[in-house]
Amino acid sequence: MFRLALIFSASLLLAFLPVYANPTFNRHHGVCTTPFLLKVKSEDAGAVVRYTTDGSKPTAESPLFTSNLYVSGTTIIRAAEFKAGARTSDVVTASYIFPATVLRQPALPDGYPASWGSFTSMSGTAPADYEMDPELTSIHAYARKIMDAFYSIPALSIVTDKGNLFNREKDELTGGIYIYTGTSDTNGRGWERAASIELMGCGHDLTTTCALKIHGGQGRVPEKNPKHSFRLTFKDTYGSSRLNYPVFGLEGPTRFNSLVVRTFYNYSWTHSDASQRAMAQYGRDLWARVMLAYMGHDTSRCLYVNVFINGLYWGLYNLSERIDDHYGKYHYGGLTMDYDVISREDRLEASAGSLDKWNLMMQLSSSASSPQTYAILTGHLPLPPDTVPSVFLDIDNFIDYMLINQYAGNNDWDHHNWIALSNRSDPASGFRFFCWDSEQTLFSASKNVLDVNNKDCPTFLFHNMMKNPAFRHLFISRAYKHLEDEGGLLRPAQALALWDSLQQVVSLAIYAESARWGDYRRDVHPYTSPGLLYRADVHHAQENTRLRQEFFPHRTATLISQLKKKGWYAGIDAPVFLLNGIPAHNGDTILRTDTLTLAHGSYIMYTTDGSCPVQWDGNPAGEASPYATLYSSENIVPYLTEGLITLRATCKEGNSWSATVTRNVYVTDETTTGIADLNDLHRHNAHNALQDTWFDLNGRKTSPARGIYITKGKKILK
Repeated sequence: MFRLALIFSASLLLAFLPVYANPTFNRHHGVCTTPFLLKVKSEDAGAVVRYTTDGSKPTAESPLFTSNLYVSGTTIIRAAEFKAGARTSDVVTASYIFPATVLRQPALPDGYPASWGSFTSMSGTAPADYEMDPELTSIHAYARKIMDAFYSIPALSIVTDKGNLFNREKDELTGGIYIYTGTSDTNGRGWERAASIELMGCGHDLTTTCALKIHGGQGRVPEKNPKHSFRLTFKDTYGSSRLNYPVFGLEGPTRFNSLVVRTFYNYSWTHSDASQRAMAQYGRDLWARVMLAYMGHDTSRCLYVNVFINGLYWGLYNLSERIDDHYGKYHYGGLTMDYDVISREDRLEASAGSLDKWNLMMQLSSSASSPQTYAILTGHLPLPPDTVPSVFLDIDNFIDYMLINQYAGNNDWDHHNWIALSNRSDPASGFRFFCWDSEQTLFSASKNVLDVNNKDCPTFLFHNMMKNPAFRHLFISRAYKHLEDEGGLLRPAQALALWDSLQQVVSLAIYAESARWGDYRRDVHPYTSPGLLYRADVHHAQENTRLRQEFFPHRTATLISQLKKKGWYAGIDAPVFLLNGIPAHNGDTILRTDTLTLAHGSYIMYTTDGSCPVQWDGNPAGEASPYATLYSSENIVPYLTEGLITLRATCKEGNSWSATVTRNVYVTDETTTGIADLNDLHRHNAHNALQDTWFDLNGRKTSPARGIYITKGKKILK
């Protein structure tokens, strides 16, 4: 009763406290082309407005905003209302970025240090670099593309007191997080500082506050990478405990507790190794994540952004969802405390929850060849003494995740650089895997990572599961689906189309990145090997051409060959569904007057209920399912029910089964279609299949004006 009285009293007191409005600007933040007069309006006649332009919060000693401010170059304004020497409003931030000013960004801006954090593996301190390289900005055509770069993708402006980043006091409350990055010692690890962020341009309009941290592993080591990643965490201490904003579009999540502002470390122009710098593309990690989305699975959504720190251009970054317990809650429901989030960097760890379910899954996988154990892992049998089955592994997600990494030839995996998530309180929630930090990929068409097998990691689980014939057949079937079947996402044209879409988004931003960081290893800190002045139109273009000519056209066939040598790919052709003599596509409409037949193979089993035509429980060599029908040259249409159905078929030669082929079709009566001519309907379907289809970076259809061109032909979404 006493506690309720206190709550009521506090609420009553808050109701009578004065509410002050924040000052407002007459000009919205953004990337600007022409000068303007900035006006600040206060709703409180008795208050004055004070402001700063260096990123710090205004104080009672800050300049008064007494008249209009002429803004003709990049300017960061932070303003607040004061009365009787006390601040009576929030601090309001507005960033005005002028590309022409960015071109002249100096080598040592006023108030910024000439060096950053101390090296960890050698003596010395990392030399600072702020300059836009004059060799590039002085080239008129190059400078024009740099300026256009700032309109081509959204801008993320991070505004904070310079001391929060560059203070040399070795103090967890006052030390600069760009000086103490938290590498070989504990200094900086977990340190966070208050910041304002603005996401603006290309349809975005966000201003909020958050905690700012340095993020990453080797990318935060000063000598290895001067351009660090950040983490944005939303907490009551810094404003709101959650960001409510559609960062990745209206069809994506709108609630976030943290976001990662990812730099590009491996295969970037700031990397310490010359061979990696020569292959910089700034799209490899995103390719893997977006490919996972196209395959029909949740992923860490991403957004290319130009990052500015207190108005200084910091480079091309990738704003990403962080895979954590909040991600699980917002995507799948339940409570954050229900989620296990497993990863491995220096060691296997649960960043949320525990390792109990993960360790049990790994233990069970050691005997996955047993039908009973496999049934337990897939949630078809309970694990004694439980009475309710619980799924340990999302099979389709896991297979597709493995295929992406196998196709991409991930060279820095899976002893680290992976994340798995599961809701332990939901019996239907098995571990889902997420592509993460997949930077060392897509470089050699002959790369073979099929033998990678790290204890208690995804590859260990995979090799164990492949000992089970049911899982192996599922893998073979999904490998065929993605690598060879109609519309397969890992076929050369589709895999390249996704790559091209990412490169199209950053085709201009690469020019700005090269001017900002392309000379670092030549002019600032060569470290292990002297660098060049890396250019968008030379080095980036050369590597992109190499990938388009030498990697994507050949990688699919090479991976199929590698899989066949392991016995992980079918040695016989899969059957083909023929609709009126033409190969049937997913999404086709089938009329009662149509003819649907099967070709390839003398022994073909098919089902019309979505089940697999082959079962493995009683016979490890496989046998026809009781729900399957042996095909014998008949027209299948009379046996189909109306509506959406899933057709599946496989064939057998000797003791070998082909991959199982799946077609999702719609069966209807011709008289109810509203299309009088049967040929008109088929022309209609063919026309739809050949339309230009546009998607955003997260695999959602969108308009041509806002999207990224992926393919001409069949849609490649799930």
